[in-house]
Amino acid sequence: MVGEVRDHETAETAIRAALTGHLVFTTLHTNDAAGAIPRIKDIGPDPGLISDALLGVVAQRLVRRICPHCAEPTQPNPELLAILQLDAAQIKKGNWRRGRGCPVCFQSGYWGREAVVEMLEVDDRIRELIYDGTMTQLRRHLSKSDSISFRTSAIEKVMAGVTTVEEVLRVLPRSALKLMSAGEPEPLHLVQRLG
Repeated sequence: MVGEVRDHETAETAIRAALTGHLVFTTLHTNDAAGAIPRIKDIGPDPGLISDALLGVVAQRLVRRICPHCAEPTQPNPELLAILQLDAAQIKKGNWRRGRGCPVCFQSGYWGREAVVEMLEVDDRIRELIYDGTMTQLRRHLSKSDSISFRTSAIEKVMAGVTTVEEVLRVLPRSALKLMSAGEPEPLHLVQRLG
């Protein structure tokens, strides 16, 4: 376990340990899972070593859970659903809920937190992109793959009635919720406070 990678020396130590057969867990401050790759490259280890040592990256944001004591069915806001780009079939089968507010949740409608998770599993193509690719190429590859993104994780939580669209929009950057189409330029990720 390495508490946090912030400098070249710590990154180099973690990479070398991973290359000698140790399973290394560490934290790194980035906006999303894909952002860990340019961040660790900026810190300084050789990209060839990073691509050999890295198994995966998990990013998370915490959203508030709908209060189970005052949860009630609701109709979703079409304007907010448009941001998530859900189709009619998804909207129809969603368990749309909201908390009306009660003494247990201090009238907020939320009680507790739930992780919205994004996972980047490093495969051969991603290893190539780490070594000799751009962030635009990496993001395009991830948008075409079956990787778990903030978008898919957030939609799953909203449709299961765990949290609300409003809460997802409060916590996640809009660019993380947008589907990239072929030929579309890379969305800019704004620096945001981590959840």
